[in-house]
Amino acid sequence: MITRRDLFKVAGVGAVALAVAPGAVKPSFGAPKKISIEDSLKEHLGVGLSALKESNLIHIKAPTIAESGANVPVQVKANIPVDQVQALYIFADANFNPWVTTVEFSPMNGEVFFATRIKLAKTSPVRAVIKMKDGSLLAAAKEVKVTVGGCG
Repeated sequence: MITRRDLFKVAGVGAVALAVAPGAVKPSFGAPKKISIEDSLKEHLGVGLSALKESNLIHIKAPTIAESGANVPVQVKANIPVDQVQALYIFADANFNPWVTTVEFSPMNGEVFFATRIKLAKTSPVRAVIKMKDGSLLAAAKEVKVTVGGCG
């Protein structure tokens, strides 16, 4: 039978082992790594940052300075007929995972418009990328300065 004293000894040895060797335990949990904007674009769009074509047809409405990165309002509107648009992708470059959302459009939407609130880890460009039905990509970006901590 295990006594209470034996249980405390085992628990103490375990606690010391965890305190002394935290690096040995961390990899076993598979700690995720930060994803770059380049990798995120390639994962979701199949192309890198240099393949995006900047367009003045896309308008991003977001604050220039956000008091808190925890709740940043973002609106994306495009002066493009909705029947030519397949999807809208939103990315925040400095976030741990830059991909924010994907929104698919149909002619029933009436216009290319989307509004949401996002988290920003720190000052970063917010990018809107529109994938056209012909496969071309149009993009716009707006820098949002975060003055207080966001999602990290």
